[in-house]
Amino acid sequence: MRCSSLTAFLAFAAVLVPPAARAARILAVLPVESHSHFAVSWPLLRALCERGHDVVLVSRVPPPAGRPPRCVHVAVSEDKGNLINRGGLTMSVIENMSPLATSFGLLEHGLWDCDKVLSEPAVRALVQPGPGQQRFDLVIAEIFHTDCFLALAHRLQAPVVSVSTSVITEWGHGRFGNPQNPAFVPSMRLRYTDEMPFPARLHNALFQAGLRALHALYFQRLEQHVVRQHLGDDVPRLAELAANTSLVLVNTHPALSLPLPTATNVIEIGGIHLVPAKELPQDLEQFVAGAKDGVILFSLGSMIRASSLPQENAAALLRGFGTLKQRVVWKWEDAAPGPVPKNVRLSKWLPQFDVLCHNNTRLFIGHGGLLSTSEAAHCGVPLLGIAMYGDQRTNLAAVSKVGAGRSLPYSTLKNADLFIKHVKELLEEPSFLENAKLLSSRFRDRPMSPLDTAVYWTEYVIRHKGAPHLRGAARNLYWYQESLLDVYAVVLAALAAVLFLAWAMLRAALRLVLRIACSVGGACDKKAASKKKQ
Repeated sequence: MRCSSLTAFLAFAAVLVPPAARAARILAVLPVESHSHFAVSWPLLRALCERGHDVVLVSRVPPPAGRPPRCVHVAVSEDKGNLINRGGLTMSVIENMSPLATSFGLLEHGLWDCDKVLSEPAVRALVQPGPGQQRFDLVIAEIFHTDCFLALAHRLQAPVVSVSTSVITEWGHGRFGNPQNPAFVPSMRLRYTDEMPFPARLHNALFQAGLRALHALYFQRLEQHVVRQHLGDDVPRLAELAANTSLVLVNTHPALSLPLPTATNVIEIGGIHLVPAKELPQDLEQFVAGAKDGVILFSLGSMIRASSLPQENAAALLRGFGTLKQRVVWKWEDAAPGPVPKNVRLSKWLPQFDVLCHNNTRLFIGHGGLLSTSEAAHCGVPLLGIAMYGDQRTNLAAVSKVGAGRSLPYSTLKNADLFIKHVKELLEEPSFLENAKLLSSRFRDRPMSPLDTAVYWTEYVIRHKGAPHLRGAARNLYWYQESLLDVYAVVLAALAAVLFLAWAMLRAALRLVLRIACSVGGACDKKAASKKKQ
Protein backbone atom coordinates (compact mmCIF):
# COMPACT_ATOMS: atom_id res chain seq x y z
CA MET A 1 0.00 0.00 0.00
CA ARG A 2 2.82 2.41 0.95
CA CYS A 3 4.68 1.58 -2.27
CA SER A 4 1.63 2.26 -4.44
CA SER A 5 0.99 5.56 -2.60
CA LEU A 6 4.58 6.64 -3.21
CA THR A 7 4.32 5.71 -6.87
CA ALA A 8 1.10 7.70 -7.24
CA PHE A 9 2.67 10.70 -5.52
CA LEU A 10 5.73 10.62 -7.80
CA ALA A 11 3.52 10.34 -10.88
CA PHE A 12 1.43 13.28 -9.70
CA ALA A 13 4.57 15.35 -9.03
CA ALA A 14 5.93 14.51 -12.48
CA VAL A 15 2.78 15.93 -14.05
CA LEU A 16 2.87 19.12 -11.99
CA VAL A 17 6.58 19.92 -12.24
CA PRO A 18 7.65 21.02 -15.74
CA PRO A 19 10.69 19.28 -17.16
CA ALA A 20 13.92 21.25 -17.14
CA ALA A 21 15.07 22.47 -20.51
CA ARG A 22 17.75 20.30 -22.07
CA ALA A 23 21.27 21.47 -21.36
CA ALA A 24 21.51 24.68 -23.33
CA ARG A 25 24.31 27.04 -24.27
CA ILE A 26 23.58 30.60 -23.18
CA LEU A 27 25.36 33.85 -23.98
CA ALA A 28 24.88 36.62 -21.40
CA VAL A 29 26.01 40.15 -22.31
CA LEU A 30 26.14 42.49 -19.30
CA PRO A 31 28.45 45.38 -20.17
CA VAL A 32 27.28 47.87 -17.50
CA GLU A 33 30.08 48.29 -14.97
CA SER A 34 27.88 48.40 -11.90
CA HIS A 35 27.78 45.86 -9.09
CA SER A 36 24.13 46.70 -8.39
CA HIS A 37 23.19 45.89 -12.00
CA PHE A 38 25.29 42.72 -11.94
CA ALA A 39 23.65 41.62 -8.66
CA VAL A 40 20.29 41.27 -10.45
CA SER A 41 21.49 39.04 -13.29
CA TRP A 42 24.15 36.94 -11.57
CA PRO A 43 21.80 34.83 -9.38
CA LEU A 44 19.94 33.75 -12.53
CA LEU A 45 23.13 32.89 -14.42
CA ARG A 46 24.54 30.97 -11.46
CA ALA A 47 21.30 29.00 -11.08
CA LEU A 48 21.24 28.16 -14.79
CA CYS A 49 24.80 26.82 -14.56
CA GLU A 50 23.88 24.76 -11.51
CA ARG A 51 20.99 23.25 -13.50
CA GLY A 52 23.37 21.98 -16.18
CA HIS A 53 23.38 24.81 -18.71
CA ASP A 54 26.59 26.26 -20.13
CA VAL A 55 26.78 30.04 -19.73
CA VAL A 56 29.27 32.34 -21.45
CA LEU A 57 29.23 35.64 -19.56
CA VAL A 58 30.51 38.81 -21.22
CA SER A 59 30.89 41.50 -18.56
CA ARG A 60 33.14 44.07 -16.95
CA VAL A 61 32.13 43.03 -13.44
CA PRO A 62 33.77 39.66 -12.70
CA PRO A 63 31.61 36.93 -11.19
CA PRO A 64 32.30 36.20 -7.52
CA ALA A 65 34.75 33.54 -6.43
CA GLY A 66 33.50 29.99 -6.55
CA ARG A 67 31.43 30.40 -9.70
CA PRO A 68 30.07 27.15 -11.18
CA PRO A 69 32.47 25.44 -13.62
CA ARG A 70 29.88 25.66 -16.41
CA CYS A 71 30.07 29.47 -16.27
CA VAL A 72 32.81 30.91 -18.50
CA HIS A 73 33.69 34.58 -18.06
CA VAL A 74 34.76 36.72 -21.02
CA ALA A 75 36.23 39.86 -19.49
CA VAL A 76 35.62 43.17 -21.23
CA SER A 77 38.19 45.94 -20.83
CA GLU A 78 37.58 48.42 -18.04
CA ASP A 79 35.32 51.38 -18.66
CA LYS A 80 37.73 54.15 -17.68
CA GLY A 81 35.04 56.77 -18.10
CA ASN A 82 32.79 55.07 -15.57
CA LEU A 83 32.14 57.10 -12.45
CA ILE A 84 32.75 54.04 -10.26
CA ASN A 85 36.31 53.80 -11.54
CA ARG A 86 36.76 57.48 -10.72
CA GLY A 87 35.67 56.99 -7.11
CA GLY A 88 31.90 56.94 -7.47
CA LEU A 89 29.34 59.69 -7.86
CA THR A 90 30.11 62.77 -5.81
CA MET A 91 27.57 65.12 -4.31
CA SER A 92 28.77 67.99 -6.51
CA VAL A 93 28.03 65.92 -9.62
CA ILE A 94 24.62 64.87 -8.30
CA GLU A 95 23.60 68.47 -7.63
CA ASN A 96 23.88 69.23 -11.35
CA MET A 97 22.06 66.11 -12.63
CA SER A 98 18.63 66.79 -14.10
CA PRO A 99 16.36 63.94 -15.31
CA LEU A 100 16.83 64.97 -18.95
CA ALA A 101 20.60 65.39 -18.67
CA THR A 102 20.87 62.03 -16.91
CA SER A 103 18.89 60.32 -19.67
CA PHE A 104 20.96 61.90 -22.43
CA GLY A 105 24.20 60.96 -20.69
CA LEU A 106 22.97 57.39 -20.18
CA LEU A 107 22.14 56.91 -23.86
CA GLU A 108 25.39 58.58 -24.89
CA HIS A 109 27.31 56.16 -22.68
CA GLY A 110 25.35 53.26 -24.16
CA LEU A 111 26.51 54.27 -27.63
CA TRP A 112 30.10 54.33 -26.40
CA ASP A 113 29.61 50.94 -24.69
CA CYS A 114 28.21 49.47 -27.89
CA ASP A 115 31.29 50.40 -29.89
CA LYS A 116 33.79 49.31 -27.22
CA VAL A 117 32.23 45.91 -26.49
CA LEU A 118 31.70 44.98 -30.14
CA SER A 119 35.34 45.94 -30.78
CA GLU A 120 36.57 43.36 -28.26
CA PRO A 121 38.33 40.45 -30.05
CA ALA A 122 36.86 37.94 -27.60
CA VAL A 123 33.33 39.17 -28.35
CA ARG A 124 33.88 39.19 -32.11
CA ALA A 125 35.15 35.60 -31.89
CA LEU A 126 31.83 34.51 -30.37
CA VAL A 127 29.89 35.56 -33.48
CA GLN A 128 32.55 34.93 -36.11
CA PRO A 129 30.76 33.39 -39.13
CA GLY A 130 32.01 30.25 -40.77
CA PRO A 131 32.09 26.48 -40.25
CA GLY A 132 33.36 26.84 -36.69
CA GLN A 133 30.80 29.44 -35.60
CA GLN A 134 29.73 28.97 -32.02
CA ARG A 135 26.18 27.85 -31.30
CA PHE A 136 24.01 29.40 -28.62
CA ASP A 137 20.44 28.50 -27.70
CA LEU A 138 19.70 31.79 -25.94
CA VAL A 139 21.09 35.28 -25.48
CA ILE A 140 20.49 37.19 -22.23
CA ALA A 141 21.01 40.95 -22.55
CA GLU A 142 20.29 43.83 -20.22
CA ILE A 143 17.75 46.42 -21.39
CA PHE A 144 19.15 49.66 -20.04
CA HIS A 145 21.16 52.08 -22.17
CA THR A 146 21.68 50.38 -25.53
CA ASP A 147 19.98 47.88 -27.84
CA CYS A 148 23.02 47.07 -29.93
CA PHE A 149 23.69 43.68 -28.31
CA LEU A 150 20.42 42.39 -29.74
CA ALA A 151 22.37 42.20 -33.00
CA LEU A 152 24.55 39.47 -31.46
CA ALA A 153 21.44 37.33 -31.00
CA HIS A 154 20.51 37.96 -34.64
CA ARG A 155 23.96 36.82 -35.78
CA LEU A 156 23.70 33.70 -33.61
CA GLN A 157 20.06 33.06 -34.64
CA ALA A 158 19.13 32.74 -30.98
CA PRO A 159 16.12 34.09 -29.05
CA VAL A 160 16.62 36.91 -26.55
CA VAL A 161 15.63 37.22 -22.91
CA SER A 162 16.12 40.76 -21.62
CA VAL A 163 16.83 41.67 -18.01
CA SER A 164 15.75 45.05 -16.65
CA THR A 165 17.48 45.91 -13.38
CA SER A 166 14.97 48.72 -12.75
CA VAL A 167 11.48 49.54 -13.95
CA ILE A 168 11.40 49.37 -17.75
CA THR A 169 12.80 52.46 -19.44
CA GLU A 170 10.54 54.90 -21.28
CA TRP A 171 11.77 53.59 -24.63
CA GLY A 172 11.53 49.93 -23.58
CA HIS A 173 7.77 49.45 -23.13
CA GLY A 174 6.85 49.51 -26.81
CA ARG A 175 8.86 46.44 -27.76
CA PHE A 176 6.72 44.31 -25.47
CA GLY A 177 3.42 46.00 -26.22
CA ASN A 178 3.02 47.44 -22.71
CA PRO A 179 0.45 50.25 -22.43
CA GLN A 180 2.38 53.53 -22.28
CA ASN A 181 -0.42 55.89 -21.31
CA PRO A 182 1.33 58.73 -19.43
CA ALA A 183 -1.89 59.43 -17.54
CA PHE A 184 -1.01 56.55 -15.19
CA VAL A 185 2.40 55.20 -16.31
CA PRO A 186 5.01 57.51 -14.73
CA SER A 187 8.47 58.05 -16.13
CA MET A 188 11.11 56.19 -14.13
CA ARG A 189 13.03 59.48 -13.77
CA LEU A 190 10.31 61.67 -12.26
CA ARG A 191 8.81 61.88 -8.77
CA TYR A 192 5.36 60.62 -9.79
CA THR A 193 3.23 57.59 -9.01
CA ASP A 194 0.33 56.22 -11.04
CA GLU A 195 -1.94 58.92 -9.55
CA MET A 196 -1.04 62.32 -11.03
CA PRO A 197 -2.81 65.69 -11.09
CA PHE A 198 -3.03 67.54 -14.41
CA PRO A 199 0.31 69.43 -14.18
CA ALA A 200 2.12 66.17 -13.39
CA ARG A 201 0.38 64.33 -16.24
CA LEU A 202 1.34 67.13 -18.62
CA HIS A 203 4.97 67.06 -17.46
CA ASN A 204 5.07 63.26 -17.56
CA ALA A 205 3.54 63.09 -21.06
CA LEU A 206 5.91 65.66 -22.56
CA PHE A 207 8.97 64.19 -20.85
CA GLN A 208 8.23 60.63 -21.96
CA ALA A 209 7.40 61.65 -25.53
CA GLY A 210 10.64 63.61 -25.72
CA LEU A 211 12.75 60.74 -24.41
CA ARG A 212 11.18 58.19 -26.76
CA ALA A 213 11.75 60.52 -29.71
CA LEU A 214 15.36 61.15 -28.63
CA HIS A 215 15.99 57.41 -28.40
CA ALA A 216 14.28 56.42 -31.66
CA LEU A 217 15.26 59.32 -33.91
CA TYR A 218 18.79 59.97 -32.69
CA PHE A 219 20.52 57.37 -30.53
CA GLN A 220 19.07 54.22 -32.07
CA ARG A 221 20.12 55.43 -35.53
CA LEU A 222 23.66 56.03 -34.29
CA GLU A 223 23.68 52.57 -32.69
CA GLN A 224 22.49 51.09 -35.97
CA HIS A 225 25.50 52.61 -37.72
CA VAL A 226 27.90 51.22 -35.09
CA VAL A 227 26.33 47.75 -35.23
CA ARG A 228 26.53 47.53 -39.02
CA GLN A 229 30.10 48.77 -38.88
CA HIS A 230 31.05 45.81 -36.67
CA LEU A 231 28.63 43.07 -37.73
CA GLY A 232 27.73 43.87 -41.34
CA ASP A 233 25.21 45.87 -43.32
CA ASP A 234 22.65 43.07 -43.34
CA VAL A 235 21.77 43.50 -39.65
CA PRO A 236 18.06 44.46 -39.47
CA ARG A 237 16.84 47.62 -37.79
CA LEU A 238 17.40 47.52 -34.04
CA ALA A 239 13.76 48.49 -33.47
CA GLU A 240 12.75 45.35 -35.37
CA LEU A 241 15.13 43.18 -33.33
CA ALA A 242 13.86 44.72 -30.10
CA ALA A 243 10.26 43.87 -31.02
CA ASN A 244 11.30 40.22 -31.38
CA THR A 245 12.56 39.96 -27.79
CA SER A 246 11.07 36.78 -26.38
CA LEU A 247 10.68 37.87 -22.79
CA VAL A 248 11.86 40.41 -20.22
CA LEU A 249 12.64 39.76 -16.57
CA VAL A 250 12.00 42.97 -14.60
CA ASN A 251 13.39 43.67 -11.15
CA THR A 252 10.06 44.96 -9.82
CA HIS A 253 7.10 43.79 -7.73
CA PRO A 254 3.58 45.31 -7.73
CA ALA A 255 3.63 45.81 -3.96
CA LEU A 256 6.67 48.07 -4.30
CA SER A 257 6.94 49.41 -7.86
CA LEU A 258 3.29 50.30 -8.64
CA PRO A 259 0.74 47.91 -10.23
CA LEU A 260 1.00 48.73 -13.94
CA PRO A 261 -0.49 46.85 -16.93
CA THR A 262 2.06 44.70 -18.75
CA ALA A 263 2.19 42.24 -21.63
CA THR A 264 2.30 38.46 -21.16
CA ASN A 265 6.04 38.28 -21.75
CA VAL A 266 6.90 40.75 -18.97
CA ILE A 267 7.84 38.77 -15.86
CA GLU A 268 8.45 40.51 -12.51
CA ILE A 269 11.32 39.14 -10.40
CA GLY A 270 11.76 41.92 -7.84
CA GLY A 271 14.08 40.85 -5.04
CA ILE A 272 15.94 38.20 -7.06
CA HIS A 273 19.22 39.26 -5.44
CA LEU A 274 17.97 38.61 -1.91
CA VAL A 275 19.38 35.71 0.10
CA PRO A 276 18.77 34.74 3.74
CA ALA A 277 20.31 37.30 6.09
CA LYS A 278 23.58 36.27 7.75
CA GLU A 279 24.90 36.98 11.22
CA LEU A 280 26.75 40.27 11.55
CA PRO A 281 30.48 40.46 12.30
CA GLN A 282 30.99 40.28 16.06
CA ASP A 283 31.90 43.94 16.64
CA LEU A 284 29.03 45.18 14.49
CA GLU A 285 26.62 42.74 16.16
CA GLN A 286 27.57 44.08 19.58
CA PHE A 287 26.97 47.66 18.45
CA VAL A 288 23.60 46.88 16.81
CA ALA A 289 22.24 44.43 19.38
CA GLY A 290 23.32 46.63 22.28
CA ALA A 291 21.17 49.57 21.19
CA LYS A 292 18.23 49.56 23.62
CA ASP A 293 16.29 52.05 21.46
CA GLY A 294 17.19 50.45 18.15
CA VAL A 295 19.50 51.25 15.25
CA ILE A 296 19.35 53.53 12.21
CA LEU A 297 21.20 52.45 9.06
CA PHE A 298 22.45 55.26 6.80
CA SER A 299 23.84 54.07 3.45
CA LEU A 300 23.78 55.67 0.00
CA GLY A 301 24.70 52.49 -1.88
CA SER A 302 27.77 51.45 -3.86
CA MET A 303 27.76 54.18 -6.53
CA ILE A 304 27.50 57.32 -4.37
CA ARG A 305 30.30 58.59 -2.14
CA ALA A 306 28.68 59.85 1.05
CA SER A 307 32.06 61.28 2.05
CA SER A 308 31.83 63.76 -0.84
CA LEU A 309 29.17 65.65 1.12
CA PRO A 310 30.62 69.04 2.15
CA GLN A 311 32.47 68.59 5.43
CA GLU A 312 30.49 71.22 7.32
CA ASN A 313 27.20 69.53 6.33
CA ALA A 314 28.47 66.06 7.25
CA ALA A 315 29.73 67.34 10.61
CA ALA A 316 26.33 68.93 11.26
CA LEU A 317 24.62 65.59 10.51
CA LEU A 318 26.96 63.86 12.96
CA ARG A 319 26.01 66.37 15.66
CA GLY A 320 22.34 65.82 14.82
CA PHE A 321 22.68 62.03 15.06
CA GLY A 322 24.32 62.54 18.45
CA THR A 323 21.04 63.97 19.79
CA LEU A 324 19.09 60.78 18.99
CA LYS A 325 18.32 57.95 21.42
CA GLN A 326 19.01 55.41 18.70
CA ARG A 327 22.41 54.26 17.52
CA VAL A 328 23.42 55.09 13.94
CA VAL A 329 25.47 52.97 11.53
CA TRP A 330 26.69 55.21 8.70
CA LYS A 331 28.47 53.98 5.56
CA TRP A 332 31.25 56.56 5.23
CA GLU A 333 34.28 56.06 2.96
CA ASP A 334 36.88 58.50 4.35
CA ALA A 335 38.10 59.96 7.63
CA ALA A 336 35.42 61.24 9.98
CA PRO A 337 34.26 64.75 9.04
CA GLY A 338 34.16 65.79 12.70
CA PRO A 339 33.84 64.44 16.25
CA VAL A 340 31.93 61.14 16.17
CA PRO A 341 29.23 60.82 18.87
CA LYS A 342 29.21 57.67 21.00
CA ASN A 343 25.99 56.46 19.40
CA VAL A 344 27.38 56.69 15.83
CA ARG A 345 29.56 54.16 14.02
CA LEU A 346 31.23 55.04 10.69
CA SER A 347 32.16 52.14 8.38
CA LYS A 348 33.72 52.08 4.91
CA TRP A 349 31.77 48.91 4.12
CA LEU A 350 28.62 47.38 5.57
CA PRO A 351 26.66 44.16 5.06
CA GLN A 352 23.64 46.33 4.31
CA PHE A 353 20.99 43.63 3.95
CA ASP A 354 22.12 41.81 7.08
CA VAL A 355 21.93 45.03 9.11
CA LEU A 356 18.52 45.89 7.63
CA CYS A 357 17.05 42.53 8.57
CA HIS A 358 18.45 42.65 12.11
CA ASN A 359 15.53 42.71 14.54
CA ASN A 360 16.93 45.83 16.22
CA THR A 361 16.96 48.03 13.09
CA ARG A 362 14.33 50.77 13.26
CA LEU A 363 14.98 52.98 10.21
CA PHE A 364 16.86 52.94 6.91
CA ILE A 365 18.17 56.17 5.40
CA GLY A 366 19.06 55.49 1.75
CA HIS A 367 19.17 56.87 -1.78
CA GLY A 368 16.18 54.95 -3.10
CA GLY A 369 17.99 52.56 -5.43
CA LEU A 370 15.76 49.62 -6.35
CA LEU A 371 17.98 47.01 -4.69
CA SER A 372 18.11 48.96 -1.42
CA THR A 373 14.39 49.71 -1.60
CA SER A 374 13.64 46.01 -2.17
CA GLU A 375 15.80 45.09 0.81
CA ALA A 376 13.98 47.56 3.06
CA ALA A 377 10.63 46.22 1.84
CA HIS A 378 11.69 42.62 2.43
CA CYS A 379 12.94 43.37 5.95
CA GLY A 380 9.95 45.55 6.87
CA VAL A 381 11.99 48.64 7.78
CA PRO A 382 10.69 52.21 7.18
CA LEU A 383 12.69 54.12 4.58
CA LEU A 384 13.75 57.76 4.61
CA GLY A 385 14.96 58.31 1.06
CA ILE A 386 17.10 60.99 -0.54
CA ALA A 387 16.69 60.55 -4.30
CA MET A 388 19.81 61.37 -6.29
CA TYR A 389 19.24 60.33 -9.91
CA GLY A 390 17.68 57.77 -12.25
CA ASP A 391 14.78 55.66 -11.03
CA GLN A 392 15.30 56.59 -7.37
CA ARG A 393 12.64 59.32 -7.52
CA THR A 394 9.99 56.88 -8.77
CA ASN A 395 11.03 54.19 -6.27
CA LEU A 396 10.72 56.55 -3.32
CA ALA A 397 7.44 57.98 -4.60
CA ALA A 398 6.01 54.44 -4.57
CA VAL A 399 7.26 53.81 -1.02
CA SER A 400 5.78 57.12 0.14
CA LYS A 401 2.45 56.27 -1.50
CA VAL A 402 2.01 53.15 0.65
CA GLY A 403 3.09 55.03 3.79
CA ALA A 404 6.22 52.94 4.41
CA GLY A 405 8.59 55.89 4.20
CA ARG A 406 9.20 59.40 3.03
CA SER A 407 11.13 60.99 0.17
CA LEU A 408 13.29 64.07 0.70
CA PRO A 409 15.16 66.25 -1.80
CA TYR A 410 18.95 66.13 -1.80
CA SER A 411 19.12 69.67 -0.42
CA THR A 412 17.78 68.37 2.93
CA LEU A 413 21.20 66.84 3.62
CA LYS A 414 22.53 70.39 3.87
CA ASN A 415 20.01 71.32 6.56
CA ALA A 416 20.83 69.07 9.51
CA ASP A 417 18.05 70.36 11.77
CA LEU A 418 15.37 69.72 9.16
CA PHE A 419 16.86 66.33 8.31
CA ILE A 420 16.91 65.16 11.94
CA LYS A 421 13.34 66.44 12.32
CA HIS A 422 12.23 64.06 9.54
CA VAL A 423 14.23 61.21 11.10
CA LYS A 424 12.45 61.69 14.44
CA GLU A 425 9.04 61.82 12.76
CA LEU A 426 9.59 58.47 11.05
CA LEU A 427 10.82 56.93 14.30
CA GLU A 428 8.01 58.28 16.47
CA GLU A 429 5.01 57.88 14.14
CA PRO A 430 3.95 54.19 14.44
CA SER A 431 2.13 54.14 11.08
CA PHE A 432 5.45 54.10 9.18
CA LEU A 433 6.56 50.88 10.88
CA GLU A 434 3.10 49.33 10.53
CA ASN A 435 2.99 50.10 6.80
CA ALA A 436 6.56 48.84 6.34
CA LYS A 437 5.58 45.51 7.94
CA LEU A 438 2.49 45.35 5.72
CA LEU A 439 4.63 46.06 2.65
CA SER A 440 7.03 43.31 3.71
CA SER A 441 4.17 40.82 3.98
CA ARG A 442 2.92 41.69 0.50
CA PHE A 443 6.41 41.68 -1.00
CA ARG A 444 7.25 38.23 0.38
CA ASP A 445 3.91 36.55 -0.41
CA ARG A 446 4.53 34.75 -3.75
CA PRO A 447 3.83 31.33 -5.24
CA MET A 448 7.49 30.99 -6.31
CA SER A 449 10.68 32.74 -5.29
CA PRO A 450 11.93 35.45 -7.70
CA LEU A 451 14.90 33.26 -8.65
CA ASP A 452 12.75 30.19 -9.35
CA THR A 453 10.42 32.39 -11.41
CA ALA A 454 13.32 33.72 -13.48
CA VAL A 455 14.79 30.26 -14.04
CA TYR A 456 11.41 28.79 -15.02
CA TRP A 457 10.65 31.45 -17.64
CA THR A 458 14.18 31.45 -19.04
CA GLU A 459 14.02 27.70 -19.55
CA TYR A 460 10.48 28.10 -20.91
CA VAL A 461 11.86 30.29 -23.71
CA ILE A 462 14.52 27.66 -24.46
CA ARG A 463 12.02 24.78 -24.43
CA HIS A 464 9.60 26.58 -26.74
CA LYS A 465 12.15 27.90 -29.26
CA GLY A 466 11.83 31.55 -28.32
CA ALA A 467 8.18 31.31 -27.20
CA PRO A 468 6.79 33.46 -30.04
CA HIS A 469 3.25 32.83 -28.76
CA LEU A 470 3.96 35.12 -25.78
CA ARG A 471 4.58 38.15 -28.00
CA GLY A 472 1.53 40.31 -28.65
CA ALA A 473 0.73 42.21 -31.82
CA ALA A 474 0.82 45.53 -29.96
CA ARG A 475 4.62 45.57 -30.21
CA ASN A 476 4.39 46.05 -33.99
CA LEU A 477 2.07 49.05 -33.89
CA TYR A 478 3.29 52.55 -34.66
CA TRP A 479 2.69 55.11 -31.92
CA TYR A 480 -0.25 56.66 -33.76
CA GLN A 481 -1.83 53.22 -34.26
CA GLU A 482 -1.42 52.31 -30.59
CA SER A 483 -3.02 55.62 -29.61
CA LEU A 484 -5.81 55.09 -32.19
CA LEU A 485 -4.99 58.47 -33.70
CA ASP A 486 -5.57 57.08 -37.20
CA VAL A 487 -8.99 55.78 -36.12
CA TYR A 488 -9.87 59.07 -34.44
CA ALA A 489 -8.74 60.95 -37.55
CA VAL A 490 -11.02 58.89 -39.81
CA VAL A 491 -13.95 59.21 -37.40
CA LEU A 492 -13.46 62.98 -37.12
CA ALA A 493 -13.08 63.31 -40.90
CA ALA A 494 -16.27 61.30 -41.44
CA LEU A 495 -18.09 63.37 -38.82
CA ALA A 496 -16.82 66.58 -40.43
CA ALA A 497 -17.98 65.34 -43.85
CA VAL A 498 -21.44 64.49 -42.50
CA LEU A 499 -21.72 67.89 -40.81
CA PHE A 500 -20.57 69.64 -43.98
CA LEU A 501 -23.10 67.75 -46.12
CA ALA A 502 -25.85 68.47 -43.59
CA TRP A 503 -24.92 72.17 -43.58
CA ALA A 504 -24.80 72.27 -47.41
CA MET A 505 -28.17 70.53 -47.70
CA LEU A 506 -29.72 72.81 -45.08
CA ARG A 507 -28.35 75.87 -46.85
CA ALA A 508 -29.70 74.67 -50.21
CA ALA A 509 -33.09 73.91 -48.64
CA LEU A 510 -33.27 77.37 -47.04
CA ARG A 511 -32.46 79.03 -50.36
CA LEU A 512 -35.18 77.01 -52.09
CA VAL A 513 -37.74 77.91 -49.42
CA LEU A 514 -36.83 81.59 -49.67
CA ARG A 515 -37.18 81.55 -53.46
CA ILE A 516 -40.60 79.90 -53.27
CA ALA A 517 -41.76 82.36 -50.61
CA CYS A 518 -40.40 85.24 -52.64
CA SER A 519 -42.13 84.20 -55.86
CA VAL A 520 -45.47 83.47 -54.16
CA GLY A 521 -45.62 86.84 -52.38
CA GLY A 522 -44.40 88.89 -55.34
CA ALA A 523 -41.54 90.23 -53.30
CA CYS A 524 -39.03 89.06 -55.87
CA ASP A 525 -40.71 91.19 -58.65
CA LYS A 526 -40.74 94.31 -56.42
CA LYS A 527 -37.03 93.84 -55.60
CA ALA A 528 -36.19 93.41 -59.28
CA ALA A 529 -38.16 96.56 -60.21
CA SER A 530 -36.45 98.63 -57.52
CA LYS A 531 -33.06 97.48 -58.78
CA LYS A 532 -33.94 98.59 -62.36
CA LYS A 533 -34.98 102.07 -61.13
CA GLN A 534 -31.70 102.42 -59.34
